[in-house]
Amino acid sequence: MQQLKIVASDRVEGNAAFMDFVKSLPEAFDHAGTEIHTARNRLRIMDVSNLGVAGLERVMVKRYHGLFWFQKIDYTYFRQPKCRKAYYNTAELRRRGFDAAEELAIVEVWCHGLYQYAFFVSAVGQGERLDNLVIAMNERGEQTRAAAVVRQFAALVVRLHEHGVLYWDMNCGNVLCHEEGGPGSSQWHFTLIDTNRVRFYPEDQVFDLDTVIGDIILMNPKMGTVELFQEEYLRLRGLYTPEEARRVREVQRQRYEVKKHRLKKFFKKFRKQYYKRL
Repeated sequence: MQQLKIVASDRVEGNAAFMDFVKSLPEAFDHAGTEIHTARNRLRIMDVSNLGVAGLERVMVKRYHGLFWFQKIDYTYFRQPKCRKAYYNTAELRRRGFDAAEELAIVEVWCHGLYQYAFFVSAVGQGERLDNLVIAMNERGEQTRAAAVVRQFAALVVRLHEHGVLYWDMNCGNVLCHEEGGPGSSQWHFTLIDTNRVRFYPEDQVFDLDTVIGDIILMNPKMGTVELFQEEYLRLRGLYTPEEARRVREVQRQRYEVKKHRLKKFFKKFRKQYYKRL
């Protein structure tokens, strides 16, 4: 028999209409709102303007994909489901002074004592994906504005690390940005999304470069601003030398070239072995 486990923020927990909306997600998700992403996990934006939560017009609902039987056992007994990580990590990021799409609720679907799948409900983050924004600026010949965005983003990553936060999934699809004060202000605001991999340490923790390097090599190479971002980060941390900049670039190259090549070779070999068995 299906059971729901629900966690809701103080902002919505006392609102009966919103809680009814949350409870209805297992049945209503496929037919409500507008789907904006369909892959392993699915994202839909839904209208909640009629539910009476002050200042909340729309929400983002993420449905985590179904699991194989062994994954269900894993998430039931050994690991925390990703929806819980996203919910509590978002709350902690906001507590530490960073903008993240506000956590509102999680709905876990259980059956016969086993975790099945889940939903994460959050506010809709404002802005455009960082990589899409910078690529579009460069295509329009706005290299100076693109560089300003990247430098300000580097300052944000420095601040994360100075507050004991390692993102571990700092790709540009997980960062939304918009211009504060309207077009031409050159001041950019960043909103963090997809937070389930974030790790927190004491806020006075000092990270060395080897520890944070995973957070500063995940920018989309198509942006054309990877080196600018990395060098700006190193300068703001007081770590810049030409040698250290080259070392970071080499790690970047290995990630996007060597590792990718090895994966392609592995899957090519796997496919050959698979088709031989058919």
